[in-house]
This record gives sequence, structure tokens and C-alpha cells, in this order.
Amino acid sequence: MRILKICIFFLSLNMVAQKGVLNNAEEDAFKTRVIEKANGINSFSAEFMQTKHMKVMDENPESQGKVYYKSPDLLKWEYLRPYDYQILFKDSKLYIMEDGQLSEVDLSSNKLFEKMGELVAGSVNGKILQADKDFTITYHRDNQNIKARIIPKDQGLSGMFSEIWVNFNSDHLINSVRLIDPSGDYTEIFMKNIKINQSIPPSVFQN
Repeated sequence: MRILKICIFFLSLNMVAQKGVLNNAEEDAFKTRVIEKANGINSFSAEFMQTKHMKVMDENPESQGKVYYKSPDLLKWEYLRPYDYQILFKDSKLYIMEDGQLSEVDLSSNKLFEKMGELVAGSVNGKILQADKDFTITYHRDNQNIKARIIPKDQGLSGMFSEIWVNFNSDHLINSVRLIDPSGDYTEIFMKNIKINQSIPPSVFQN
């Protein structure tokens, strides 16, 4: 019985070690690895599944599509199911294609949308971890993976998202993002079939 208690004690210590906030040395080491990885990303593409969790709804609406990124500032979210909807960040502008209609926003004249663009791009390529000026960031261990809790300092952004959780896989690549709005509802995006530094046709980023 005593041996069993000792085993349970060490097992509980191990489980505590697998979860919790990273200490300063761990945080610095993790950020360095992620940023080194991010700096080596010239292009990124993946399939994604997006789920919206709302307290007022019994079901969680799902959508699927593809995301494309090309350094330094080309980013496209292409929703394929259940509807066709495209969001393109390009040349300091945001292009939205919906129902065959194209709308355009000049990011340089709209600081909120500009910060949104930086947030989305940074969440894809990992460079958001360098944005300490705009976000309060803490790092948490989740078994073998690390996730970053990101709280916007900008009032405009915080009115849209109270916090963002970015999950990294063992290769220090982002594999999911959770965007939580002030009501507690949240959108979760899971990525799969991630491809790094593979050719992306220029036509993908045409508006």
C-alpha cells in the first residue's frame, strides 16, 4: 500500500508538470524557437475547420476551407463549405468576396482593421509572439504542447476578442486558434495538412 501511495504521489507530480504556466527560462526558450521557425516561413498553407461555439445555440456551426500565407504580408482565408466566402489581406488592404460581390477596406486608414490584419497574420505565422506592445502574452504547457494566451491591449480589439489562445504543436507550428469574445462565445480554428515553404500559385492572391 505504501508503494502504491508513493507511485500515485509521483504520478500526480508528473501531471502537474505537464500543465501550468511556463517559467521565465522556459518562456524565453519557447519564444526563441517559435520566432526562429516563423522567420523561416516564406509561405504557409493549410486546410482548416472552424467551429463557432455560442451559448444561445444548441448546435455549433462549422465551416471548412483553406488558408494561404506568403511573406511578408499576403494572407488569404478561403471558406469553401458550407458557403463560398473569401478574405484577402494584400497591399495594406482587406478584400472580402461574398456572393460574388467584392468589398475593399483600406487598412492604412482604419487602425482597427489594420490591427486585425496583424493579429490574423501573426496568428498564422507565429510572429504574434513578438507583439508584446499590443498584447499581454502568457505561455502554458498542455501535456506535450505549448499554448499562448494572448490578451489585446487595444480597446478596439478587446471589444471584439477578450482573449486569444494559440496552440503550437511539437514542431513549434500553430495548429489551432481560439478567439473568445467578451460574451464568452468563441470561435475555434483547427489546421491540418500544413505545408511550409511550398509554392503557392500567384492566382491564389488575386482579388
